[in-house]
Amino acid sequence: MENENQVNRYLYKSALFLRAGLADVQKKASELYRLEELEDYANMTDSPLDHLNAAISPLVEQVNDFLDYAHTVTNTMELNLEEVDVYALLDSVMNIADILAERKGGIELEEELPENLPSIEADPMRLSQALLNYLHNAIKFTDKGAITLRVIREADKLVFEVADSGIGIAEENQEKVFEPFETILEDKTDPRLGFGLGLKIAEHIIDLHDGETWFESQFGKGSSFFFAVPL
Repeated sequence: MENENQVNRYLYKSALFLRAGLADVQKKASELYRLEELEDYANMTDSPLDHLNAAISPLVEQVNDFLDYAHTVTNTMELNLEEVDVYALLDSVMNIADILAERKGGIELEEELPENLPSIEADPMRLSQALLNYLHNAIKFTDKGAITLRVIREADKLVFEVADSGIGIAEENQEKVFEPFETILEDKTDPRLGFGLGLKIAEHIIDLHDGETWFESQFGKGSSFFFAVPL
């Protein structure tokens, strides 16, 4: 156990170090746009500077995932709880999801929301992160069709669902879904291949809200990922 704790602490410190370094690189790359000598590059379509920033951004996202995962295994993630307007939170989340879906192409995002949803006590940043992890996963594994965000009010909780018409998950792979560093993809050169941390982080965030996570899926027919948070 002590060795495991040491590894987890090392993971956390390494993620902090990498994030600080990448943030510095990202800042310096952004400053290039303001250099008079590079003005022609900054204003051109599909400029090398745009490619540089596009290359850095996913690295920053991956390191942030590692840092959040380190928080999960060291139990150091903390919530800043407040009264959250669910509709405002969903608007913010869907604005980002719309951009992701537009980049992917061939996907229609839909919402099914009841009227008069109550506010909830939650950490809006972390809850948004969990929902975006669901949506990002759905977009990544859906080539065409619809992705639907639903919210269902039950007596003592709100249930959030992200349903997609994507590749689905074979039954033999379903036990891997919330496990870190696991993938349902057999092709290790698939560009969708990541570190498998997003769903694990989402699960931890919902656990901290005293909620629960689960999913339903059929291979070739799509998936629905759920989480519930108490009212």
